Amino acid sequence: MDWLGIGVLIIGIVFAILVIILLKPINKLASLLDSLQQTTDRLPEVLDDVSSQASTVLQSSNATLGNVNGQVREISPLFHVIGDAGKEAEKFTSAVLVKTATLKQQTVGAKEFVTSKKYEGLFGLLSFLFFLFQKRQEISDTMPKTKLNK
Repeated sequence: MDWLGIGVLIIGIVFAILVIILLKPINKLASLLDSLQQTTDRLPEVLDDVSSQASTVLQSSNATLGNVNGQVREISPLFHVIGDAGKEAEKFTSAVLVKTATLKQQTVGAKEFVTSKKYEGLFGLLSFLFFLFQKRQEISDTMPKTKLNK
């Protein structure tokens, strides 16, 4: 055997050892590829299940939204009634506020009237009440009529 034959023999032995060493990782890679094949084979079924579940969820959410819309339609008149009541309450309170402000101004006038005439005691109280009664009549005649004070 010459040197060329010995070299080829050494290369063959090294290659055989290399194949034996790489045999275990190659088998693991083959099992991994088999597992990947099984996973990809099941993928269409899983996607069908997911899409059917998503469809079910969307249908139930559409039904829920329809139910909520129906309930909102039923409750909507109540909110309109509450809004109307709020507007009327605002009108009433503004009218009361105007009357109160006017009465306050006239009370100041009545106080000045009593102190300028130097009325004291019971006579001063009676004159003060008479003055307020007259001013109240004037206010009632000049104020616009609302639904509440007709």
